[in-house]
Amino acid sequence: MGRRRQATDGNRTLDSGRRRRVLTSVAGGTALGLAGCLGSLGGGGSGGDGELADELVLQMPGGHYLDSFKEKVFKPFEEEYGVTIKTELHGDQFAGYSKIKAGQTEADLFKSSASTLNMGSKEGLWHTLDESKFENYGNLLDLFQNPLYDPNDDVHGIPYVYGTIGMAYNKEELGELDSWEAAWDTANEGKVTMEGYGFVRVFTTAVYLGMDPNDIQVDGSYEKGIQKIWDKVKEQRPLVTKYWTSGDEHVRLFSQKQALVGEAWGGRIYGAVQDGYDFLDYVIPKEGAYGWSDNWVVLEDTSEKKKNTAYTFLDYLLDDDVMQSLCEKLGYPPATSVTSKGIEELYDYDPSGGERLTFLNPEYKDEHEDEWSKKWESVQ
Repeated sequence: MGRRRQATDGNRTLDSGRRRRVLTSVAGGTALGLAGCLGSLGGGGSGGDGELADELVLQMPGGHYLDSFKEKVFKPFEEEYGVTIKTELHGDQFAGYSKIKAGQTEADLFKSSASTLNMGSKEGLWHTLDESKFENYGNLLDLFQNPLYDPNDDVHGIPYVYGTIGMAYNKEELGELDSWEAAWDTANEGKVTMEGYGFVRVFTTAVYLGMDPNDIQVDGSYEKGIQKIWDKVKEQRPLVTKYWTSGDEHVRLFSQKQALVGEAWGGRIYGAVQDGYDFLDYVIPKEGAYGWSDNWVVLEDTSEKKKNTAYTFLDYLLDDDVMQSLCEKLGYPPATSVTSKGIEELYDYDPSGGERLTFLNPEYKDEHEDEWSKKWESVQ
């Protein structure tokens, strides 16, 4: 699991409530006009030590993701702090990362995965964050305070939502399931589907076998461990109707009943059920599942004034009320401890606080991915 740090949580409910009371008490509706002075009012922790910039530019995906942020985060943040939020959109985070690396961006913050957070940290693209500058850093679950995929002991990103690659199944045909064993059950021959990338095949199979997918071994031997994994993948191969490679593809396989059980993205299956495919269900199996997170990073090259404003924005995002509202709209559970009935109904939600999830160590993946990809090509 991830590295842990002692939570710095204080009386956060009082703090966030105090911030709102102060802001709403500014006479004559002049809070926006005082945006440059708001740092002294709390809100952004020490991130408010200096004057705020007039605007922040965030590079991120569009569509429902952007709409959710606009409604639940950007608009109220702009109203509270008088800072305009602008966006650069990307359809692929690695294309966006390449633009940042080449200096072809106006962005101050970037929506990153574990991989781009890790890469940019090692390449010096992201600002090293000071947790003491946040009032709400302690709201993060222990798992997400300096997580495994953020290299070294420094903090370069703020996780805010997470998701899972767990198991979907047709509950009308198979009843209630709770184990990956169903995806290896010969009774389901020709009705199993799994994700078609080598490193995911290694990852989930390792979890099923009780191994650490970030430190594969049997009796201290990587060779024995990876051989056991590939043997299990080969054993499953005759049961698989199709290996999928996109969200749309695997939803189609389940919704059209070409597949009865297999690997899936929790958020996508949740959406399919809301769309009427209520014969489907989803579970984080008892053996565990792959976990991923979305994170905000601050570009090192942005100005000090923008960095100061970024601290204020990120601290605002971590506020319980803001995070709850965003996650209920976005459809992914928060990386913080806030919860609600709506959040707990999300398929990706792990009531154990992420203890049943294993997150990717990008450095371990990079070390072995070529080998795994070549082996996967020969297996499938």
